[in-house]
Amino acid sequence: MLGRQDNQVNFFDLEIFSRMIPADHPLVKIKENVDFSFVTDAVKHLYDPDKGRRSFPPETLFRILFLEVWANLSDVQVCRELQYNVLYRYFCNIGWDDPVPDDTTLVVFRKRLGQETFQELFNRLVEQAREKGYLRGEWALIDGTKVVAHVAAKNTLSLAREGRKRLLKELAKVDTAKAEELKEYAEPLPDGDYPTHKELLAAEIARGKELVNRLKDRSELRKTVETYEAILEGRGVSSFSDPDARWGFQKKDEPFLGYKVHAVCEETGIVTGVKVTPGNETEVDQVEEMVDDLIERDLKPRRLAGDKAYDGSDLRKDLSEKGIRTYVPNRTKKDRLQQQGFTYDRKSKTVQCQEGKKAIGSTPHRKGGLTFYFSKKDCQRCPRKDSCLSKSETRKRVYVRPEVFENRPRGIKHAMRMRKTIERVFGEAKTWHRMMRARYRCLERVAIQVLMTFICLNAKKMAHRARLAPEIAAKMI
Repeated sequence: MLGRQDNQVNFFDLEIFSRMIPADHPLVKIKENVDFSFVTDAVKHLYDPDKGRRSFPPETLFRILFLEVWANLSDVQVCRELQYNVLYRYFCNIGWDDPVPDDTTLVVFRKRLGQETFQELFNRLVEQAREKGYLRGEWALIDGTKVVAHVAAKNTLSLAREGRKRLLKELAKVDTAKAEELKEYAEPLPDGDYPTHKELLAAEIARGKELVNRLKDRSELRKTVETYEAILEGRGVSSFSDPDARWGFQKKDEPFLGYKVHAVCEETGIVTGVKVTPGNETEVDQVEEMVDDLIERDLKPRRLAGDKAYDGSDLRKDLSEKGIRTYVPNRTKKDRLQQQGFTYDRKSKTVQCQEGKKAIGSTPHRKGGLTFYFSKKDCQRCPRKDSCLSKSETRKRVYVRPEVFENRPRGIKHAMRMRKTIERVFGEAKTWHRMMRARYRCLERVAIQVLMTFICLNAKKMAHRARLAPEIAAKMI
């Protein structure tokens, strides 16, 4: 149970245990150089000062969750380790004779804080890094990566059949007679009665909708009914266990069911912003909110670098208006216009062909940018007509994104080398802290896992930079 805070912590007698704890261990360095006391203040609004039994100190519980991510342990495993691991007890401020919380206490603590409080803890650690001079703040290096959901991926046919079984199983717990009356819906339709998979799927979906209509008035089944309806109607839900997970693509031919982690770090590798979304949301749509959050926290960068996934006309324009230089390579070839024999004039904001003719107008393109078109009369008289126009064209049209030319600073190659910093951060998170797959289910809990992972990475970097001489730390990237 978690009730009132208990801020009394029993510490080790360092004279006795100093020889048992290696002074150069990373956890010892983190304990010495990273102050987690802000946890107590950040969570105090979640505790009643008078009611309930005294809880374990919030900072201690937070350190245990930190230790889970650092050592890649589960709630049960970390509690077992704390029973006898002197180093772990020292890091978590648990004295030799102090009791160790059980795994249920950790689950309740994590749920009590929620995503919003963990986000606040992440922000406070970043602020501490800035106060200590560990941030340089010149660059914002942004990228997204996938986190596979902690569920088994199933096709729509299997989900349509599974949903009926789940509904009837839940119904049997509250109304046995009604569940018995509808038990025929639990059986799948015979595959042999339908010549094609498409027809079988349509029949299973229709049967599922029929059952849903008969159970819509059951409030105790509301959550499962809503999830099942979303599956039957094709609204993106692909799991009963984790209805927030969505199918997405990290690469063109590699679909996955899960979430996307959008993170921004600065040149030192310290992550300053994090956002977790369902797997079907694109990277470019998250940038504006993340940059605004950095500006609000007084962490505005001068430059932002991302890969081709962030190539958007609106993004370049918005960041330019905010005084941030954008370093993003084009999805299309840089010299595409030149290869086609056209040039874009930034001053006149028009396109010119090899014969010296200028476009006579432009129309907005659905993907952003403009489609410039030339005079039909000029094109028909042009000596290059046969090689320039296709058989169906009567005039030449050229697609251009003016924002690319107007907001393309020099140094893109250096920026792409800098951008690899965020890739190394993701690599460390996935290789050593199991971020390639979700530990939990549903968006909020996955977001908590991701935030704790980056809190752990930031603390490691802060402890490392604290060991460097000030003049070296200032130059290190």
